[in-house]
Amino acid sequence: MSADVTARLQEEDLPEIDVLGQAFHDDALAVLRKARAQGTLARSRRGVEVLDYDTVAALVSDDRLDSQNAGVYARMGGPRSLLEFAEDGLLVGMSGEKHRRIRRVFSAAFRVRHVQSQRPLMREAAADLAAAWASDSCEFVRDFSSPFPMHVLCRLLGVPVEDIPLFTAAATELHLLAAVPLAPGFPRIDAALQTLSEYITGLVRRRRDEPRDDIVTSLITVQESEGRLTDSELAWNLVNLIFAGQDTTRYQLASVVRAVAQAPGAWERLATEPELIPAAVEEALRLYPVTRFIVRIPRDDLIIGDLRVRRGRRVILNLLAASRDPSRFERPDEFLLPRPGPHFSVPFGWGMHHCLGATLAEVEMEEALRLLIESYQDVRVIGIPAMTPPPGMLYGPESMLLQFAKKRA
Repeated sequence: MSADVTARLQEEDLPEIDVLGQAFHDDALAVLRKARAQGTLARSRRGVEVLDYDTVAALVSDDRLDSQNAGVYARMGGPRSLLEFAEDGLLVGMSGEKHRRIRRVFSAAFRVRHVQSQRPLMREAAADLAAAWASDSCEFVRDFSSPFPMHVLCRLLGVPVEDIPLFTAAATELHLLAAVPLAPGFPRIDAALQTLSEYITGLVRRRRDEPRDDIVTSLITVQESEGRLTDSELAWNLVNLIFAGQDTTRYQLASVVRAVAQAPGAWERLATEPELIPAAVEEALRLYPVTRFIVRIPRDDLIIGDLRVRRGRRVILNLLAASRDPSRFERPDEFLLPRPGPHFSVPFGWGMHHCLGATLAEVEMEEALRLLIESYQDVRVIGIPAMTPPPGMLYGPESMLLQFAKKRA
């Protein structure tokens, strides 16, 4: 991946993936396998698609490539709220000193030891939601995986329980930021961002007047004592925290439960070997990654494989293809517990763009799965889950019917 090597391929030489076509909609994995049989690169309306694990892992933290930033959304005609959010709150699109300054402040709230100490809170939130289920079935996304991460996050932020529906509705709308195409969702994105921004601005104002033992008060203290964050950066990064903490976890948690419930004997094995629960979550992250691709944009011409990628061209790091790369993973389409050999190490990004909430999301999913395995048996996914549109960046069940039997106390 050097600018010095002579490229042997032109982009038109690459196999084309029609991400909006019926074949991709019906079976994206089959389409990706066919493209990968012709090489490690492909092209689509999204950009140049990178399909193998090793190249994806190398490029995800390559400092010669940038993430999408506010300028990209401006060229698309995005609303002002989105441009402000991208400029001051969307860490994944930032670089340089501003990114490092904001990341240092917010990373204090997600230290591993602190997150691990919140396991009882997460378990309590999971038990409260499961207690409201019917005796033998539930619509898992609606009744659990969608409200659960927001219940946890709002307790950490010190947000009143009665405000959780407002947060959940607005944060859920922001899944449209991962849609392909993006522009049709701008009105709904704008409304959701304005709702969240207004609420967070008011919450910050109240915490300045009446400090509490929560994340918002801690961030205000750092901001006021060290002057590291502007008011806009504080507010929009809290919005980003809510967005990232809600959408990815609700899809990924549903996919974790789906993977374990559908793998022969996995649910029963975890009931007797709960120490394997973290490995089960990790394997489900590989098999059903909630983030299907990551966008990177080279600042200068760059050679990837045998292809010269021009400056400014979108490079799509295809995590779905990488997660099933047969050159990396033994029996890549199977749920193996524990998985032998190398693990899938890129679902939350690497380096300076490693997700700040990765540990929080993983621990949330572990505690939710632990509670469900201890409480229920004979768990089955009924029918085929309704999934998000396949071309989008985020992918997972929009609805999923579970049937189960409650264990006796």
